[in-house]
Amino acid sequence: RRKKEKRKGHLFGCKSSAARYVASTVREIVLDASVYQQPAVTIVELMGRHAGWVTAASSLARKFPGDNPLLIYMPEAPFEMEEFFSDLENALSTAVVIRVSEGIRDASGKFICEYSNEAQLDTFGHKMLTGCGKLLESYVRNRFGVKVRSVELNVNQRCSSLLSSLTDINEADLAGRTAVKCALEGVTGKMITFKRADGEEYSLEYGLVDVCNVCNKEKPFPTEWITGNNNDISPEFANYALPLIKGVPEHVFEDGVPKYLYRK
Repeated sequence: RRKKEKRKGHLFGCKSSAARYVASTVREIVLDASVYQQPAVTIVELMGRHAGWVTAASSLARKFPGDNPLLIYMPEAPFEMEEFFSDLENALSTAVVIRVSEGIRDASGKFICEYSNEAQLDTFGHKMLTGCGKLLESYVRNRFGVKVRSVELNVNQRCSSLLSSLTDINEADLAGRTAVKCALEGVTGKMITFKRADGEEYSLEYGLVDVCNVCNKEKPFPTEWITGNNNDISPEFANYALPLIKGVPEHVFEDGVPKYLYRK
């Protein structure tokens, strides 16, 4: 695990390769959705129990202002069903692509997936927050009577290496080297941090933090970057995220599929 730090001491948690995977996959979903001549809705559910960084990365899929995904909903802002219906109705003159975090909740704090009685607990006692996309699919179909489908990107968001960011790989390598160096010097119970340096050019400074200040804690997405009717992301996020997803690593294939190192 890594912790990224932006200037002025603000901590952020956008995993570069996950962001790149989401932006790339969402762009392909948008292209697929654009083939429909009549109004249609595609809802994509993304990881994010309490923090919407991965969901925000879907905004990087847009090619121009007003492009899909038109609506993006984050767990940091309350999700109200009637407002959602109003947002969708205003956009439904064409194919609409919607992105939702798995952890979207209403103003009372109730997760949208709990509107169904199928929400369960995992082995840690945490609510398994999958299914809000499927739930919204049925709501939209019943309300508007249009073609609608839901897609859950699921584990691919964190395990796809073909869309990994070279920036991410290089930073992970440097984090590991820094950790080994510190361990050899007798440092323990610490975690490597990345502090984003001031200035226009993207660069990082490495540091240490007590691991107890990181474990089981989350850094929410900045609410000032959530715009519109709590259904969009401001350009400030793109300025933050674009340097993180740059660079293409060299991939090794065997018989047409990726070749990975593994232990028997």
